[in-house]
Amino acid sequence: MSQTLNAVEVRKHLTSKTTQELCDDYEHLVNSKRRMPWAEHAITSVLFERNQVAWLEWQMEGHAFGIPMPHRFFGLK
Repeated sequence: MSQTLNAVEVRKHLTSKTTQELCDDYEHLVNSKRRMPWAEHAITSVLFERNQVAWLEWQMEGHAFGIPMPHRFFGLK
């Protein structure tokens, strides 16, 4: 059985999630002991497609002070 990831299936799964779920998943990934940059990037790509302005504000504002959580930029929490 193959252990490779299918990017199309990962993307399909992520696009079926709510923005709240994506933000929560991102927060969990960033705070985990074993980071998975590919998964973080996949989530940020879907968030970008949902709201480009919020995504840009998140990237511009937060990274000056460490890794920000996306929730408030997307109107959550």
